[in-house]
Amino acid sequence: MGEDPPGSGWVRVADTVPPAGGVVESSIERHDRIDDLVVWTTASGVPCVSEARCPHQWSHLAYEGTVDGEELVCMTHFWRFGVDGEGWKQNVNGRRDRKGDLEVLPCVEYDGGIWVDSTD
Repeated sequence: MGEDPPGSGWVRVADTVPPAGGVVESSIERHDRIDDLVVWTTASGVPCVSEARCPHQWSHLAYEGTVDGEELVCMTHFWRFGVDGEGWKQNVNGRRDRKGDLEVLPCVEYDGGIWVDSTD
């Protein structure tokens, strides 16, 4: 959340910063393709940008996702993803098993929006 504008290769993917616990849909053109993204903010206010599809059954996290504390949760089968993209499934007894991960893009908050590095 720096004060300096992002450098070359950074693109704006959200015109507003989602409120804490908020999730919005976005996309970016990279390497001659369009990537669906989800922009979300943790309960503590950390902005995150990741690929939009849950690796389990491809649910779109802008519509089937919700934020629970510091994690994005796919409500289709309750897979959970941290700000680092690591995926987990938590059972009813609280045990957490590793699952598939999400690609997370470096992002910054600037000028009222969210920006990502499109050069990766």
